Amino acid sequence: MNYLNALIEKNDQKKIAELEKIILLGEQLNKDVTPDRKKLEILQKRTASNNNTYSSKNETVKQSESSNSSSSNNDLYYSIKSVYTSGNTIIVDFNVDINEKDIKFFELNQKTVNKDVFDLKGFFKDAAPTKLAINGVDKIAIGQFKPDVLRIVLNDKRNLNTSYIVNKRQVIISINENSIKSTEPTTVVSEQTSVPKEVVNSSSQEFIDTVNPIRSMETQGNKIIVKFNKNYYKRDVQFVRYKNASNYENVFNLNGKYKYVNPIKLSIDGVDKIIVSENGSNGVKIRIINNYEQKVDYVLNDKELTITTYPTGQSNTNSNTSTTKAKAPVQQPRVINKTIVIDPGHGADDAGAVGPNKRYEKVINLNVSKNLYNILKQRGYKVFLTRNSDTFIKVMNRTVLANEKNADIFISIHTNSVPKEKANEVTGIETFFLSPARNERAKRVAAIENKSDIREMSNSSKDVFLESLNRPRITASHKLAIDVQAGLLQSARSKYKDVNDSGVREGPFWVLVGAQMPSILVELGYVSHPVESKRLYDKNYQQSLANGIANGIDSYFSKNP
Repeated sequence: MNYLNALIEKNDQKKIAELEKIILLGEQLNKDVTPDRKKLEILQKRTASNNNTYSSKNETVKQSESSNSSSSNNDLYYSIKSVYTSGNTIIVDFNVDINEKDIKFFELNQKTVNKDVFDLKGFFKDAAPTKLAINGVDKIAIGQFKPDVLRIVLNDKRNLNTSYIVNKRQVIISINENSIKSTEPTTVVSEQTSVPKEVVNSSSQEFIDTVNPIRSMETQGNKIIVKFNKNYYKRDVQFVRYKNASNYENVFNLNGKYKYVNPIKLSIDGVDKIIVSENGSNGVKIRIINNYEQKVDYVLNDKELTITTYPTGQSNTNSNTSTTKAKAPVQQPRVINKTIVIDPGHGADDAGAVGPNKRYEKVINLNVSKNLYNILKQRGYKVFLTRNSDTFIKVMNRTVLANEKNADIFISIHTNSVPKEKANEVTGIETFFLSPARNERAKRVAAIENKSDIREMSNSSKDVFLESLNRPRITASHKLAIDVQAGLLQSARSKYKDVNDSGVREGPFWVLVGAQMPSILVELGYVSHPVESKRLYDKNYQQSLANGIANGIDSYFSKNP
């Protein structure tokens, strides 16, 4: 009926919206929706021609996910894949590449309400039914403002402190948690307000937490000193840096709670802003923000983290008085004399395991591997990928690069699977090192991952070959597997407490055979499981998994230098 009304009104946008609903409903009922799709394509072409903005859509959203098309005036309809909230962030996933030019932000400050408005270039077919909410924010509105612009508006009585990050196919809108929590008047500090130094640089003696893992925070000169009530390790501290709108941010994510996150205020001369906030239910985030690129380094010693800032640029000189920030010797990036080769399993025609809704193992493997590559590079390692696109490499050739680069470790990234009749029962993360299989489970997993190998060898010959391998290398691989499994579990469980530990196991994986260094194969989870496969396709979870592997690698090298 609604579609008929749209026909009568000659409203193409309404026709498109109603046809989309008809197609979705038809697909759910297993009906033939081909005629409706053709009508939709004709309407989209006509509308795109009128708006001189979009080309016709001739692929489904799932197909466009693997497209390499970039953000331009020829963006496809349905260029926005999903919009959802996670903690104090709004995450927008795109089906096409985007950049900062595709995002516009402005504020509307009225008497009774303050609005932070984000206009994102793209069309989101589920804009109308999508509901967004973040604790502490009065209201979040989402709607297709124009055929080529999705608008997200955060409405609140207070002036929210928001920021956003643009990744290749993702926008993350963050709200500083300090700005969405009600606080006592004496502890509220506006970013525009000049605050006495003794209030900003809170002494650690005033805010000592003897209950939670994080004990205190304070600034000393150009350093931030964080003390802990227990020993902290590299896996407990995650450091990332990125450019956010017109600012540069150095962000430290610390595991564990700190009771005084809200009243604590930190300040360093030459640093525009330092924001301390909660990071999820069991973490603390420290954001060092400047309008120029700044060198930041850190040292972690048991119960103390020292963050050092090095002002190497100048402040924004657009104001009436031009102030030059003090300069210090340029701090060179940390370099670790270790080489790591990462192998994203499968690729191209070899999709690996396929889960519900055509979730492909090869996609998960590559995404996590790329995230791991970036994290390890940032931490100072020398890192290589066996593949960085949807290509296929023979199993026997995957360790060639590792041997050529004289790598210290080799890690092959995979995702697990079981037959459909057990798909709802089996979940969990497990890590394998090369050795003859000791149980049927290891043999089953190895058989799946070895499918693309072309070597012909009897089972007895394989066992003899594996037993002849260098025993010290197997021992080192076992140690590496233990550390990586521990790092993975800790990071994954920070997001989902029900992640299963499937353990560290021995297995005859041919992809590891040629490696002349400690090597492991990681199974990130079961793409066959309806819930776990959905998590594995989530970019935030993929980032967490990569962080966990990186933390495990740090732990391994700290014990095996």
